[in-house]
Amino acid sequence: MNETCDRCGPAVRALFRVDRDAELYLCGHCLDRLWRALYDQGWTIWVIGEQACAGGAGLTVPAGAPSEPGFP
Repeated sequence: MNETCDRCGPAVRALFRVDRDAELYLCGHCLDRLWRALYDQGWTIWVIGEQACAGGAGLTVPAGAPSEPGFP
């Protein structure tokens, strides 16, 4: 899969797929900036290539993201 970041454009490879009513593909930089807002709105974040898991197990917190109680 050779998806590109929907925010940065075709020059930047996407590392994450974000699903809710639609799909977004984001690079690590964009996800670092947007993960909290996306999570709060009910988006599910997956590492590209990871198989779908039940119960939102695909949620991935980017490296360096602040750890909050109740957030995996």
